[in-house]
Amino acid sequence: MSPSTAPGARFHVSRHTLLAAAMLLLVILAWMTLSSGLDQIPRSRTFGQRVETIAQLACGVLSLASAVTCLRWRRWGAQIRAAWAASLTTAAGLSSLVWGPPSLLVGLVFAAAALLLALGVIRLVRAGLPA
Repeated sequence: MSPSTAPGARFHVSRHTLLAAAMLLLVILAWMTLSSGLDQIPRSRTFGQRVETIAQLACGVLSLASAVTCLRWRRWGAQIRAAWAASLTTAAGLSSLVWGPPSLLVGLVFAAAALLLALGVIRLVRAGLPA
């Protein structure tokens, strides 16, 4: 029995796989936030809806920028990922407050979930980038 097929053998994931997974998530989030943000522009009537739409579009642009900084301009990566996490958290938190029946609790839950997602993606990026 080879060591890789032995019972209890540890599963090894390469840095490239982690980085590819993080970049895929960032590109998917960019597509989702940009497409729905662009759809929201003509429907944004209140100040809050406009702010949330801008935060959502910023999230999409920063998602793409975060993916790009995994490959190029790495010195800007940490700052862009921090701005991306803030925009994702803001857009998610405001969405329930300005588009649906306002609920502070739901807004806080959405913001917390978005922040956890962002921190998970950032952790994937850090694990995938060379030291």
